[in-house]
Amino acid sequence: MTLDKLRSTGHRLWSLSLLWVLGRTLCRAARIDESVRRELSPLADGTCIRLEINGYRRGLNLHKQDGRWRCGAPSRAVHPLRVSFKHPAIAFRALSFRLGINQAFCENRLLVEGDLTTAMHLVRAIEQLQALILPAFIAKPLMRHYPDPVDKAVRAGRIYLGLLTG
Repeated sequence: MTLDKLRSTGHRLWSLSLLWVLGRTLCRAARIDESVRRELSPLADGTCIRLEINGYRRGLNLHKQDGRWRCGAPSRAVHPLRVSFKHPAIAFRALSFRLGINQAFCENRLLVEGDLTTAMHLVRAIEQLQALILPAFIAKPLMRHYPDPVDKAVRAGRIYLGLLTG
């Protein structure tokens, strides 16, 4: 196996793993954190979102059912919103926290198929989540507004605890 192929496989596995973690964390944060909930609450029940990376078959499916966000698509779901990173290298940079999701959206590095308003709610919710779960030295350069550190620690702790306890 060549070094380029090995690196490409590593990038793919890293990106897909972080996409999975992002989905689980976003669903959990939508239940317990007010700022993430506020961003995602205007979206109606039955909303399905697919976040994917161009060139990869797997992606992240989120749907809202009975007022709760869940990972995975319900049976026979049609995704009214598909958000794709245009290139795996862009996804790697964004999911490795070297490029903010908001900046990627603004620079047209994401392909949006569907309702733009829903996509903007998703991007703002992901930005809120990144501000909460990332350490300050990583998150501050990526964010427009950074939360109060005392408030942030409590909110992030609740999200992490919820992920561990289910």
